[in-house]
Amino acid sequence: MSEPADRPTPAIPPRPCPAALGLVGVPARRWATRADLFAQLSEAKAFLDRCPLDEGSLAEAARSAGLSADHFLRLFREFFGITPHRYLTARRVESAKRLLSETDLSVSEIALESGFSGPTSFGRLFRAVVGCSPSAYRRAKK
Repeated sequence: MSEPADRPTPAIPPRPCPAALGLVGVPARRWATRADLFAQLSEAKAFLDRCPLDEGSLAEAARSAGLSADHFLRLFREFFGITPHRYLTARRVESAKRLLSETDLSVSEIALESGFSGPTSFGRLFRAVVGCSPSAYRRAKK
């Protein structure tokens, strides 16, 4: 027997496309697993964006995603193409660049404000990422 023509068909909720999630680097065979990993890694990245200067941010980000630390590190690199540590370092350098150009704080104060352990490690890393010392960057921006 056929159903009456005036009966509405139930709406199907939208789901993420498994092929699309596979293309953006979510490593899983099943679409539900890809969608879950996508949500977990997106939550972890949002966590790092909210508090990029904390020392324990990586472990807490893994916990916030509900993943073990090793699994989180591997999946983050596969998904975003950068390790979580490098992502966090890039966020810290961006924070330092903003402080160097917008404030008159000393380089040592900016190093600590940006989450670095000290001015020496900050200067070395800043030079490696930006290509010049923090002081030279500040002079060029003013």
